[in-house]
Amino acid sequence: METTLSGAVEPGLTVIGLGPGDPELITLKGLRAIQAAEVVFVPRSRDGAQSMALRIAAPWLDPARQRVVELALLMVRDAAQVRPVWREAAATVAAHLDAGQRGVYLLLGDPLLYGTVTYLWRELAALAPHLQLRIIPGVTSFAAAAAAGALPLALADERLVVLPASHEDDLERLRRLLTEFETVVLLKAGPALPRIVAALEQTGLLDQALYAEYVGMPEELIARDLRGLDLHNRPYLSLVIVRRGDRL
Repeated sequence: METTLSGAVEPGLTVIGLGPGDPELITLKGLRAIQAAEVVFVPRSRDGAQSMALRIAAPWLDPARQRVVELALLMVRDAAQVRPVWREAAATVAAHLDAGQRGVYLLLGDPLLYGTVTYLWRELAALAPHLQLRIIPGVTSFAAAAAAGALPLALADERLVVLPASHEDDLERLRRLLTEFETVVLLKAGPALPRIVAALEQTGLLDQALYAEYVGMPEELIARDLRGLDLHNRPYLSLVIVRRGDRL
């Protein structure tokens, strides 16, 4: 499978990072690719929830000309369960694009930062090696959250680390990272929020944290005070930025 970062008008599949949620944060290159596509693929969880990617891209789609195909995916860690689901999704994509059509696969944020596209990419490479794949990056959720909260991510020689919070089960390791880096970005923070707040309290950094959910959407919440949050009912894709450096 050929992979490039070039234009997005030839037949094949273009993976597009939509950014965090604001339709106006889609790049111009991504927008041109969306508008040039005949088939639009969007991920949707199998629990029946609305596709967030479809919701973000909706203002730029033309239902009269474009076909939207939702790929029902399984959001679990077990590879034995996930692999057949992605193989099925790849077969669906290949079937729609075998006639030389232009397709786009839409994802939140940036495709190559904890993006599910890597699973689809692997299966397509095996199933349809002739299919050309292109990738268009997107604005990350933490970049948008930092902008919304007027919070510098890093200055001069400061170091920044990005972690998938839902996988950080070791509280001691989390405390260590919070004290070793000037800025710590904790993505997918929803289920780990009680653990994150505990680590922040133990390291004296609770007042140095910014919480964000649904960045760029009507439901957006940016909070500087985590004490007032319901820690047990937050979205999975929420995030926390902890900054020990100087703040504006």
